[in-house]
Amino acid sequence: MHRCRGPMYVCICHALNDKQVTKALENGARTPASVFRHYERQVQCGKCVPMMRDMVQSHCANQCPTCPGHAAPQRPATLPEPANAENFPYGIAAE
Repeated sequence: MHRCRGPMYVCICHALNDKQVTKALENGARTPASVFRHYERQVQCGKCVPMMRDMVQSHCANQCPTCPGHAAPQRPATLPEPANAENFPYGIAAE
């Protein structure tokens, strides 16, 4: 008898399954912490973290073009330099 595999639990503490983790990855999550943030949760026992890292690595290796993290980068709009730019000293953060 053949049974279809249902979702596999990745995080027992928060009842997150592999399909939910994949959905978070497709929406831009790139670390286990960002997967938890996607669902407004925090790591509890941490036993799921190695599996989530493997899922992140596997997902990112596929480079799916529909994911925000894998989409072609947008070129930033170039802003003209202000006419009086020489009057504004650059701070350490700009260096």
